[in-house]
Amino acid sequence: MTRRSIRSRAPAASSAFVRRVMTANYGGDLSPEKTLRGALRKAGLRFQQNVRPIDDVRCTADLVFRQRHVCVFVDGCFWHCCPRHFRVPKTNSRWWREKIQDNKDRDKRQRSLLRSAGWHVIRVWEHQLADIDYVVSRVLRAVS
Repeated sequence: MTRRSIRSRAPAASSAFVRRVMTANYGGDLSPEKTLRGALRKAGLRFQQNVRPIDDVRCTADLVFRQRHVCVFVDGCFWHCCPRHFRVPKTNSRWWREKIQDNKDRDKRQRSLLRSAGWHVIRVWEHQLADIDYVVSRVLRAVS
């Protein structure tokens, strides 16, 4: 029997408010990514954004330094299970645990594929952007 995708098994929203919040969530151009891009441009770096480091691998990095084989992912504390900030929602907790674990497993698979192809993978928690100088220095070290 084929396991249905986690998305297809998502429970209905527990309220109209929750539904509005959840439909507003998307993987687009978010504030943490914009903050990091601005700081890296200010540091003189040029990069591609929201592209696949490897064309035939279904994995989109937030920032890609193609010539240096460095890619950066900015991970949201909720969606990627930050050990400092993540808390399982009280409503539909079983499904959320499974959903977040699925995200973590995908991140691990993608990191492994990229590393085996010779890429340096940097993962940054969104809360780490509070110390933007530290994050910029990590990226600068990787690309130099």
